[in-house]
Amino acid sequence: MASNILKKVLRAAFCFVFWILLWQAFSAVLARPTVLPTPLAVFRKLCELMGTSRFYLDCLYSLGRIFAGLILGILGGALIASLCAWLGIFDGVLSPAVSVIKATPIASIIILMLFVMEKSYVPMVSAMLMALPIVFSNVRKGISSVPMELREVADTFGFGFGKRLRYCLLPSVIPYFSASCRSSLGLAWKAGIAAEVICTPKYSIGLNLNSAKVYLESEELYAWTIVVVIMSVLIEKGVIRLLDCMVKNGGMKNVKALED
Repeated sequence: MASNILKKVLRAAFCFVFWILLWQAFSAVLARPTVLPTPLAVFRKLCELMGTSRFYLDCLYSLGRIFAGLILGILGGALIASLCAWLGIFDGVLSPAVSVIKATPIASIIILMLFVMEKSYVPMVSAMLMALPIVFSNVRKGISSVPMELREVADTFGFGFGKRLRYCLLPSVIPYFSASCRSSLGLAWKAGIAAEVICTPKYSIGLNLNSAKVYLESEELYAWTIVVVIMSVLIEKGVIRLLDCMVKNGGMKNVKALED
């Protein structure tokens, strides 16, 4: 166990050092700090940013907006999928709308939303619209994949809605739901940051990225990009661990309980 952990740490350290050295080499060959600053210069700028209270405020606001949109998209997608699976009239009305959202480029959605709502809400809605079609498709597939044997057992023993939900529906839907959350998390984060860059709401990472681009502050631009990547990785790791726990405790556990 300890040797495996040591191997993972050494592998991660080797990869980190390799890419930093490659970055340094390209920066030295190019010799244009405005285009590609050195890793040390970017690290210094990052430390400078982290020494201010505004840095944490911007990160917190961006995280709040995008996570709110992600949660709304997940809940909305699951709700719409459930309605479409159980009532044909909703399927005919809502499924085409979800398909349109899925096919529309996120840049077009962001620009259109700037005409109809306050810019501080655009990142949240962008994240929501990015997550909703993915969750909808996966949850819909999960509902339709409930084994016929479980349906027959539920009918034979006269299960009510609660038991059908716990023993039949959730074990089939949760793996699909988990997969949709994994897929939509990174996309919603990217869409939210892109929306912030375009609409520049107050207290946001996107505003800082846009300002760094306008004033050719390349070191700051790279520093904020690193912040975005690190936050994305940390959030993804945390959410994936939570989803794995949910699948383990809510999926096959209920199926085994039913079999017993």
